[in-house]
Amino acid sequence: MRGITNMFRNSQIRIVYKTTNTTFEILTHSKQCTTVTSGIYKLTCNTCQGVYIGQIGGSTDTRYKEHIRYIRTNNPQSAFAMHILNNRHKYGTQERIMELIKTCTKGKLMNCWESMYIQEYHRKGHFITEQQIPEHNLLFDQIITTLATKDTTRASIGGDKYKPDYIGIT
Repeated sequence: MRGITNMFRNSQIRIVYKTTNTTFEILTHSKQCTTVTSGIYKLTCNTCQGVYIGQIGGSTDTRYKEHIRYIRTNNPQSAFAMHILNNRHKYGTQERIMELIKTCTKGKLMNCWESMYIQEYHRKGHFITEQQIPEHNLLFDQIITTLATKDTTRASIGGDKYKPDYIGIT
């Protein structure tokens, strides 16, 4: 950088350097804030309102289209597709049935989040029977109960504006 400054030393042009690692830049331009490409998603059956939980590492459009292709080709790779086919239910548009409920990066943490959401929806009886349920985890029960209690307490204090962002379960 000094080389550029030295090139313009004998001219009227002054070189100024600007930092880009300010707190504002980090908070507003981090990959986590601007790129939602991976996380846990929920598909809801249009007929019975049963829920399928999955994880995504790319575009939600692409993942939705994969599920629809599995339905059309009678492919057992997708538990959601098998639910639709086995029960002769209807699926809806992506906007209507698909929701990204938790953003996170791929890896062990994403697997834990997926297992916790699967356990939560299964516990509430909103889960499709075609999706395999991971081994029951007592720790997830404790977390789910604690978060639900905090959600109820905050809602009674001031309504939805106090609802924590880590509760995506309905």
